[in-house]
This record gives sequence, structure tokens and C-alpha cells, in this order.
Amino acid sequence: MLRVALCAFAVACAPPDGGPRWRPAGATEPRDGGTLRFAAKDGLTTLDPAVATDEASIYALQFVTDRLVDYKPGSTQLVPRLAERWEISPDSKTYRFWLKPGIAYADGRPIVAADFAYSLERTLTMPDAPFAATLADLDGAEDLTHGKAPHCRGIEVRGERELVLHLVKPNAAFIYLLGMQFAAPLTAAHVAAAGDQLRRRPLASGPYRLVEWNEGRHLIFERNPYYHDHSRQHLERIVLLENIPRDTQFMMFERGDLDTAERLSAPDYLWITGQPAWQPYEHTLALMNVYGSRMNVRTKPFDDKRVRQALNYALDKQHIGKLLIGTALPAHGMLAPGTLGRDDTIEPYAHDPAKARALLAEAGYPHGLTLDYVTITDEEAEKVAQAMQSDFAEVGVTLNISLISFGAYQTAIGKPDGPPFTLGGWLGDFPDPSSFFDTTFHSRAIGSQNNCFYSNPELDKLLDAARAEPDVAKRAAMYQRADRILHDDAPWIWGYHQAMFEVTQPYVRDYQPHPVWIRDYTGVWLDVGPDGDPVPR
Repeated sequence: MLRVALCAFAVACAPPDGGPRWRPAGATEPRDGGTLRFAAKDGLTTLDPAVATDEASIYALQFVTDRLVDYKPGSTQLVPRLAERWEISPDSKTYRFWLKPGIAYADGRPIVAADFAYSLERTLTMPDAPFAATLADLDGAEDLTHGKAPHCRGIEVRGERELVLHLVKPNAAFIYLLGMQFAAPLTAAHVAAAGDQLRRRPLASGPYRLVEWNEGRHLIFERNPYYHDHSRQHLERIVLLENIPRDTQFMMFERGDLDTAERLSAPDYLWITGQPAWQPYEHTLALMNVYGSRMNVRTKPFDDKRVRQALNYALDKQHIGKLLIGTALPAHGMLAPGTLGRDDTIEPYAHDPAKARALLAEAGYPHGLTLDYVTITDEEAEKVAQAMQSDFAEVGVTLNISLISFGAYQTAIGKPDGPPFTLGGWLGDFPDPSSFFDTTFHSRAIGSQNNCFYSNPELDKLLDAARAEPDVAKRAAMYQRADRILHDDAPWIWGYHQAMFEVTQPYVRDYQPHPVWIRDYTGVWLDVGPDGDPVPR
């Protein structure tokens, strides 16, 4: 193939208008074949679906694993995936799934109902499993988790194609849980054979299989030959490059070494959005996310709500908005705009240095204090931390910033003796407020993803009631109360919600960012020349 030579030719003959160097070949129907190349700014931590929580790992798992249910492209509407259909009982406590006939793993072995039972039970029993609390409403989940029973009585296998799940109480969001990565089918035999290499050897039930992982550098995925839905595997191959900084990604994209680039650095974003010829290939999507700074509320000085509120008043969100060049919206809490249960009457904490100083004095810090702050080695994260450092200095708070890798950050913040004040970020696992509140602030999740170690009996009771409430309006009202509680208690410095921006080469067709999976290329095809090379303009 001439792709490398063609890219070099295109760089030498760049269009004078600043537009793309290539054009679509003009196909009217999806074309099979080709390799799509994209990059992540961080490295992957694991491909074990029961423990993967970082974005890059989820991208990879979306290619290689399927679940019972999934979402329509570009939508939060649930559709069957490995399930052919499902039924929910009138009391919303029993879920019955029938699997599609003929589904198989990438090695040709059939996927059966017992494989889903195994993966769910494994999620409940793994040490330090981040999603065990998510499945707490399954009948018998607690007994299994604490070793009081060999199996979860709420998980029932009826033959090879029928799975029945019984809950102890209704959970309006439970169906979404079965679309999460940990619910992908898995076999005990594969886990035993993989041993401590399971994090590198996912069992492929999705449209692609992993064929190479040069850890820290790249992953290569190829078509699963036994996959049941060819419309999700037009690409022959997908290559994911790890640990590529934002500015480097864009240079590679311009050279033609990447087919897509996202979350560009400020200069690159401003340049490309100012080029009219690129606009048809730009994608912007509001995501279910929130960013700010989390505090371990069990350590001083963050055990005092007045200190936490003071730091919220000290932050000038207008500074952040300017740094993030219009892609961020100030946050008053966890829930992004448009999410069920968000209380839109709550205003974000105002920038009020006098109020911040008064609260610090009430808490016993009339002359301010010194805090250590940990964030990741990322251009955007560093800029936000430096802006916060400047704002805090105005109220007598000295902020010492430390930078660590994303992998080290992930490991550190979940430990009681880890850094108490760090960057905070959350991307909803599914489109329901319980994904934001239960996972991060219910006391049941302390030790997993409640890394603020926050406990509030009033909030716990409210979240439990909201999760079981079938009436949408009543649920929304309950979550609005939860929104107000967390805004006032301030276990985070509430920062901002950020939209995602991505640009693709003109020959990348049928792509749209996904509100849950973000970068899902399983339906993409490449409109390139008959030899597989991009077509110059």
C-alpha cells in the first residue's frame, strides 16, 4: 500500500486554504476493509472488564466485548445486543433475558447464559472490585460477596439461552447495569487459563478481537470472524496508540498518521474550528461528565464543611472557562445539564473571596493554610490546577501542586492514606443519576469508587428510595434533593462539565461520538480508494 508515501506527498502539497488534504472517494455504500488509527493521551490500565474504569480501557473493551444490552449509535436508547429480547416483571424485580441463537466468542465457542452468570458473580466476589456495590440489589448478592453462599441465588440460568435475574427491591436503573463492561460474558476456563495475564487477554465477544498489545505503545484489534453482526465490523483493523499527548496527536492527524483526533490543545482547537473546510468533519457532543477537585472528608482540614465550602467560594470558574476555550460549563454539582434529577435552580458557588476568608476564619484558619494538591501530567489539568493555585492565593491558601501519571493517580486516590486533595473527574457509566450519586457518594461505595470517603445517612436513605421509585417525577424530585445536599456538603470543589470535540479525516464515514462510550468506531467505514489509500484533494 502507498499510504505512507501518499501521506508524505500530501504534507508537501498541503492545501493553501488550511482544509483537509484528503477527500472521500465517493462510495455510496459502506466499504469493508482498511485500518482506523486513533490515539489516547493516557495508557490503558487493564482489559479485565470487571475492574476497568479508565476511559482508554473502556474504548478498547467496547471493541472486544458485548453485553446483553447496549445503546443505539449516538443515543442513550437501549437495544438488545447479545440478548434477543428481555422482559421485566410488573413489580420490576425480575428480569428475563433470552440470548440470540448462534452467538460465539472469537475462538468459535458458543456464548451461553451461564457465562453471564459467571461474570456477574465474579464481579461480586473479586477483591477490591469497583462494581460490586453496583449489583447490591441482586437477591443474595451480599451473602455471595461475604462468602456465606457459593452462588448468588438471584442469578438463575435456565438452559443455554435463558438468564433470569431476581432483585430484592426494584431498581429503576438496573437494566443499564447490564450494558456495562463488567456484564460481558466470561468463562471460568478462560479466567483460569489466563491467570495473572487476564488483564491482557480479554475474552472477545464483540466485533473485534485483540491481536497485539505492546503495552504503553499500541493495541491492534482485528475482526472477530464469529461475530453475528457485520454492520459493526466494516473495518478490518483498529489501532489504538497509547500515551500520545494532545498536541502530538494533532500533528500526527495533520500528517495523516491518525484518522481522528479529540480534545485538542487550545491552539489546535482554535485553528481548526476557524477553518470552514474542516467544519463538516468536526464533532461536538455534551457528555455526562463533571470535573473538579475531590477531598477526602475524613482528613483535616477537609473534615470541616466550612473549609470545603470556602475552597468552592475561592475558585473563579470564569478563569477555567477561558482556559478551556468555551468547551466547559460551570458546575454546581455532579449532574450535567439535561440529566434527570438535576436541580437547575442551584447556582454554582460564586467567586467570593471575602466569603471564603470568613469561612476559613470560622473553621480556625484566620491566616489561611497550606495544602498539597495532586493532579495528572496533562496540559489541560495542569492549567486548571495553576488557575486554582492563583485563586486560592487570594484568600490566603497556598497550594503546592504535584504531578503524577494517570495510572499512579488512579491507584492513589482510592486509598485511605492516599493524597487527600486531588483532581476529581467522573463520567457517568449510564444515563441515570444513580450512576453519578450512588457510585461516588453512597457510603456503600466507600472502598471502591467513593474516594471522598463521604458518608451521609440522609443521602444514603434518599438514594436508596430514589433507586427503587418507579415514578419518574418522584425519582427526579428525590435526586434534586440529593443534588442540593451534595452542593451544600461540598465533598468536591465543583468545577465544570465539558463537551467533547473530535475531528475526523474526510474519508471516515458514519461516525458520531457516543454519549456513553464516547469514541465508538464499531460502525465506522473508510471511504478510501480501491487500493485502500486516502484520496488526495
